[in-house]
Amino acid sequence: MKVESKALRRINSPPLTDCLQSLSHRRNVTSLSIFLRYFQANCSIDLANCIPPLFLRPRCTKLSSSFHPYSAQPSNTRVNQYSQSFIPFPDKLWISLPASVFPSSYDLTSFKREVSGHLSQAFD
Repeated sequence: MKVESKALRRINSPPLTDCLQSLSHRRNVTSLSIFLRYFQANCSIDLANCIPPLFLRPRCTKLSSSFHPYSAQPSNTRVNQYSQSFIPFPDKLWISLPASVFPSSYDLTSFKREVSGHLSQAFD
């Protein structure tokens, strides 16, 4: 009981909770981090099977050249192949990321920091 009351006091402490991002923001950052792990080949085969493949550009167009190198195949609205996946595919959010948020080598901490900053600026 003592532990619960101490935890409740700490959790309801405005200095601790005021600096937290919203739950949807944290979920978006986490979801995008899972995709980075996949695209940097730092995940299991099971996880790789749940994620759409890279977006292959058959020819270079103005639109396709504006995508970052980790662009994923957009979902087909008629065939929702990934709807039953335990990972929600944030396709519009993933495609909207600028290339500058992607580290040159696998660095999840740096990626999370950059994505969090980008999402904070984009949706504020």
